[in-house]
Amino acid sequence: MSKHLHLWEKLNQRQQATLTAIYRADQSVEAAQKEGWRLGSIREKASVWRNLQYYFEPTSYETLLHKLLSQAGVVDQGLGSTLQVLERHKLIQCNYYNGELISIKLTTTGRAVARAGLGESAPKKPPKGQLKPRQWEALATAYEAGELGIDSGLNFGDYAGFSWQWTWLRLRDYQGSGLVKEVGYWNKDGKHSTKLVITQAGIEFYRQQWSQYRTLYPDVNAPKPD
Repeated sequence: MSKHLHLWEKLNQRQQATLTAIYRADQSVEAAQKEGWRLGSIREKASVWRNLQYYFEPTSYETLLHKLLSQAGVVDQGLGSTLQVLERHKLIQCNYYNGELISIKLTTTGRAVARAGLGESAPKKPPKGQLKPRQWEALATAYEAGELGIDSGLNFGDYAGFSWQWTWLRLRDYQGSGLVKEVGYWNKDGKHSTKLVITQAGIEFYRQQWSQYRTLYPDVNAPKPD
């Protein structure tokens, strides 16, 4: 028996139900964050978005964490004691303000214990060097643009709406070869500007990997290579 499963079985049914509800809220927020990244949203630190809000004003919407704990039937006078037990086992971290529970953060150990108890596995990390959906979509855009490249437009660096920091920079520095590059030029108004152009290595990568990524990310609009 793994140490995480052993710790899960040391918890009583109420404590397990509480940890499960917190875990479900944590996973829901993580999924929403990943979807946002895929669509180009700015990444927040995990220490921020993993801090699950519990408290809500009576006039505002109910938080996801409060809703899941309520559905588990543990939102009562005994909740504080239950959370204290989970904290002592270093499964969660609670944040209080003036004695009011504000938020709960699931620890790495807590996530592993919940997965062990629920029979779930941690998602496998993609193979090293595998492009993420947004990066593959950006490379496809650069491939389609060809030698003309993609002009920076009004949003400097965020070519074609893809983030420079999280997408283009990764492609530019990809395994030392660089799938795209920035090129400076003088436009027709005599002003210096920049555009992003796919490199020869990028073209070869796109042609060689197109079938694989077509299967991997069928929702990405990536034109078939010449």
